[in-house]
Amino acid sequence: MNGPHRLPAAAAGIVQRRGEAGTSLAEAMVAAALAVTLGAVSVPAISGQRDALRAAGAARHMAALVHATRAEALGRGVHVALVFQSSGQDVRFATFTDGNYDGIRLADIAAGIDRQVSAWARITDQFPSVTFGFVPGVTDPDSGSTLTGSPLKFGGSGVLSFGPAGSATSGTLYLRGSGAQQYAVRLLGATGRSRLLRYIFTERRWTGM
Repeated sequence: MNGPHRLPAAAAGIVQRRGEAGTSLAEAMVAAALAVTLGAVSVPAISGQRDALRAAGAARHMAALVHATRAEALGRGVHVALVFQSSGQDVRFATFTDGNYDGIRLADIAAGIDRQVSAWARITDQFPSVTFGFVPGVTDPDSGSTLTGSPLKFGGSGVLSFGPAGSATSGTLYLRGSGAQQYAVRLLGATGRSRLLRYIFTERRWTGM
C-alpha cells in the first residue's frame, strides 16, 4: 500500500511559491490603495503650499522692484517711477524716467518726454494666480477698516514716483494669492523707504516680514 498521498517535491515548491506570490500581490494592492489615499489627501495641501509660496514670492518681488526704482532715482539724480495701468482684469506696470526735470507726468509719458526704461510686465507673468487685490475682510493697517476699492493706494494717477533725493509717493500696494494670502508693500513718502507686510488671518492683524 502506498503511504499518505504526497505531492512531488517540485510540485510542492510550485504551490509554495504561488502562495508567496499571492501574499505579495495582496500587499502590493494594499500599498497602492494607501498611496492613492495619501495622494488624494496631500494634493490639496501641496497646492495650498504652492499658492502660499507664490504669493510670498510675488510680494518680495514687488518690494524689491520698489527698492530698485528708488535706487535708480538716486543714481540718476532725476525722478523715476513705477507706472501702473489697468489691463483687462489685470494690472501691468513699467518703469519710467523723467525727461524734462518736472517729475513723472502722464502727459509727458504720452508725449514721449518721460522715457520708458523697462518693458511692461504683470505680476502674473512670474507668479501665476497672484494679483493686485484684497482677500475679502482684510483690514487697513492703520484704520482697521475693511479694505475696498483699488489695491493701488498711492493716489489716483497710478504713478509711484521717487525723487532724486529718495523721497517717494506715499501709499500702499496690496497683493493677494488665490487663497488666504494677503501682502502689502508700504511706502513712506518723506524717506521713500518701503516695508513689506503680511496679513495674519487668524489674528486679523498685519505683521512685518
